[in-house]
Amino acid sequence: MIDMHCHIIPYTDDGAIDLNTSIDMARKAKDVGYEGIFATSHYIIPDNEVLNEEYVQNIKKINDTLEKENIDIKIYHGNEIFFTNDIIDLVKDHKVCTLGDSKYVLVELPLFNSIIPMNVYEEFNKLQDEGYVPILAHPERYDFVTRDIKNLIPLIEAGVLLQSNIASITGKYGRNPQRNIKKMLKSNMVHLLGTDSHTTSVYEIYDKAMNKIKRTLKNDEMLNTILNENPDKILNNEEISIWYPKSK
Repeated sequence: MIDMHCHIIPYTDDGAIDLNTSIDMARKAKDVGYEGIFATSHYIIPDNEVLNEEYVQNIKKINDTLEKENIDIKIYHGNEIFFTNDIIDLVKDHKVCTLGDSKYVLVELPLFNSIIPMNVYEEFNKLQDEGYVPILAHPERYDFVTRDIKNLIPLIEAGVLLQSNIASITGKYGRNPQRNIKKMLKSNMVHLLGTDSHTTSVYEIYDKAMNKIKRTLKNDEMLNTILNENPDKILNNEEISIWYPKSK
């Protein structure tokens, strides 16, 4: 099992504040069953433009420390890229990391837009034309989803994968994301799950959150696909099938 979304790399964004915190996060992740973590530090122009070479070295440092501490979990490359024009240039110029050096790219949109930014489809199409697959981070948190969950359907039909945060279902981000993720799960609109951890806190409520997700989804086979099979396919750079949403 691989954590799809985690801010475990210190000194890069609003996640882990130091290496000790990173190691504590990795240990907690291992305790709840994760064998790997995609490091997804924010890449936001101009606030979090972490140099790729430095970032990759930080990931290596953490992996080396985990090995010395006998914590059997691996950190893989990745970024959570805040949406910008010509996002394809960031990817092609290796200024950002794809997930596990695969064709999959994790992208975040502005949280408080009541409509999808007009150029999202254009920029996602540029990624797809170059062979990349966009993954939309935590869609349940966006205002345009709260306004109408059906706003996600054109994105899914365009080949965009949706990654939800496990803790959203506990109300961690408020009532709207909690309601949205429940609707998304019931409507086949979740393709991947991640903790979006910035500290150890989400791992501490992991079992409670997963129990709620399981009761909401009511489909063990689909849960296994979302939680295990699809992240493994990303790591192996394999194709992920996108199922059509149910109408709710």
